[in-house]
Amino acid sequence: MALDRYQLLGAAFIAFGVLVAPYSYVVLLSVPLTSLGLACVILGATLLMVPGSPMPAHQIRALIESSLVNIEAMLEEYDAEGKAVYLPPNDDHVHTFVPLMRDVDLGVFDASRMPLRVVTEHRGVKGLMLYPPGAEAVRLSLLPEEVGAEDALSHVLVDFLEAVASVKAVEKGREVVVELAGPRAGTEYPRVNRCLGSYPVSVAGCVLAKVYGAPVRYAGEETREGRTLGFYEVKRLG
Repeated sequence: MALDRYQLLGAAFIAFGVLVAPYSYVVLLSVPLTSLGLACVILGATLLMVPGSPMPAHQIRALIESSLVNIEAMLEEYDAEGKAVYLPPNDDHVHTFVPLMRDVDLGVFDASRMPLRVVTEHRGVKGLMLYPPGAEAVRLSLLPEEVGAEDALSHVLVDFLEAVASVKAVEKGREVVVELAGPRAGTEYPRVNRCLGSYPVSVAGCVLAKVYGAPVRYAGEETREGRTLGFYEVKRLG
């Protein structure tokens, strides 16, 4: 069984302490160095007992994917076709608006005025207000307040969910391209894929809405040789 980063660090501290403490006590006759060695052993043992995650990443991914079943059913029921717009957190939760029949100009969105009803209408555009599973991942990951887009994406998708091997984000004006290398899970729900993006791409949309504090529209995705590219449009950057 592979050790996580805390366990590896703990093992290193123990190995260092086990070597330093006896040598310092018998050969160097140094009480401070002996104490340092013993302290390293105690710290290492403590790190070995620290869980890498309060909830295993594979269980979190399973919960997220299972919740997509209901979203797929909702999108099918209302025959939703538009690309999702991920909205910045409201009461610590990201929501997404999926137009039923067409996409809407991102500039008309006012996230603070959107009613939180499942079937709703915003400035003449009918759609579904959904609670994407990636929103809970963002909340549970304890994402720092002051963090850039790429660091935030890596924190949630790589460190917390372990859904991809690595993440890169490139900003081009209002557009953001997210490259997800080595995705470890896909989404076998065609309507979800078309409207919200596949599982890791949808989570990335939630992270971007949180980081930018502005509506983020999913514009599509491509898969190239073990990489997935997610394309997004942000109402405003900064």
